[in-house]
Amino acid sequence: MQSEIEVAVAAARAAGALLREHFARGVAPEHKGPGDLVTVADREAEALVRAHLRDAFGDDLVVGEEGPPLEEADVAGRRRWYVDPLDGTTNFVKGQPRWAVAVGFCDAGDRMAASAVCVPLAGETFAAVRGEGATRDGAPIAAADVGPQDALALFGPLTGITAAVGAIAPRVLSVRVTGSTVADLVDLACGRGDLYLGTGQGRWDLAAGTLIAAEAGAVVTDLAGRPVTGPAVEVFAAAPRVHAALLPPLRDATGRT
Repeated sequence: MQSEIEVAVAAARAAGALLREHFARGVAPEHKGPGDLVTVADREAEALVRAHLRDAFGDDLVVGEEGPPLEEADVAGRRRWYVDPLDGTTNFVKGQPRWAVAVGFCDAGDRMAASAVCVPLAGETFAAVRGEGATRDGAPIAAADVGPQDALALFGPLTGITAAVGAIAPRVLSVRVTGSTVADLVDLACGRGDLYLGTGQGRWDLAAGTLIAAEAGAVVTDLAGRPVTGPAVEVFAAAPRVHAALLPPLRDATGRT
């Protein structure tokens, strides 16, 4: 029987291969809501991931961006998977290369336990198992050992975090808003970024990537500094020295305690 991480990696890579084909042809977007796009590629990729999960762990729940809505209260205490079949849909539609597939397993104790992220156009697959570290294409990775003055900060959607951005931006080397939370979190995990901040997101946006970042040595909390170990809708994840230095001004700017 395959392990959860083996299934997560296989599912993420299969979806990534499918998405590469769609990306090469181009896809027409639909609007789920203001500023929220979806394509046939999103739906087909999620269906493919769900098929992998159903074949291996048919009794587990699946919480996916394009699937039926499931509230956290309805799935807590159950084995479940969080699937973002195409994180960065706007980038994908516009022909930008920064997008990814995320597949994360959460155990019955409500902790993220295994995750895989495929970044198809970079040819990279990131993976982590709780307590066993994180890898990129099988090789161990680690968050950078930098202070804030040398940190590249990566921000999620700016709605709701303008005060936080204002507190952080003057204290770091540079900032980016790239359009893919999942890609940002794995970049943090391997030292290509040093901080990620996002709020008001789907649990599928954060679940897989936060485990990979944490297993790579990043500090992963909410905006008040409380550890994040399970599915979340906001996160402040950073290299250790960056997190320690910037948590106080972040708390002051957001009023979190």
